[in-house]
Amino acid sequence: MNPIRINLTLGLLWLLLGMLLGEHMGRTGDHGQMPTHAHIMLLGGVLSISWAVIYKVFEIPAGLLAWVQTGFHQVSTVVMITGLYMLYGHMAEEAVLGPVLGLSAIGAVVSVLLVLVQTLRTKV
Repeated sequence: MNPIRINLTLGLLWLLLGMLLGEHMGRTGDHGQMPTHAHIMLLGGVLSISWAVIYKVFEIPAGLLAWVQTGFHQVSTVVMITGLYMLYGHMAEEAVLGPVLGLSAIGAVVSVLLVLVQTLRTKV
């Protein structure tokens, strides 16, 4: 496996998970997890697939930076989505989850910066 395949596969799995949560919300009429649903779809699904496309189009090698970026993005996504699910599901207090969500957001930003660095270093 390489960062392209990992991001593409996980992105599609995130989209599937987001769609299942959306279907559940629609079926039950409880839309309390809408922020979680949105983050699953965009941060998990759309961005992961975007990373795969960017890596492919820019022909970015599967070097250390690509692996670190992929790890930062996917771990940050798991932590953020879990935290949001717990927050909007009233399973934990915002005072407890706030720092965790903040760190996951920083991880997601670092992930974007790492992609930016890699694209600036390549010639298209």
